[in-house]
Amino acid sequence: MPETEAHVETDLVSRLEEAADRFVSHLRMNEGFDEQALLQLQEEIDHCGTAWREHPHVPKRAALILAELFPAIEACAWLYEGNMRQRIQEAGAMVSEAVIAALD
Repeated sequence: MPETEAHVETDLVSRLEEAADRFVSHLRMNEGFDEQALLQLQEEIDHCGTAWREHPHVPKRAALILAELFPAIEACAWLYEGNMRQRIQEAGAMVSEAVIAALD
């Protein structure tokens, strides 16, 4: 893989990881639901899907991040009650759908 392509791939994975950490860490730390962080996460998932659409593989680090997103969000939902729990579970489903669409 050419150096510039490797750099772009590393940058994409880093941005994906930062967006995932930002959204999930707010939930995990019981700081509530960050709508902007969710939107940023969805954008980064979309960017990755677009960039990797023609590639035969997804970088391992990215695959691990994407695979862990839904279980992490679902686990955080149980820290909350009522409507907030439901909203977090819905966000988890939306993120899961975004991952599937990006990798399809």
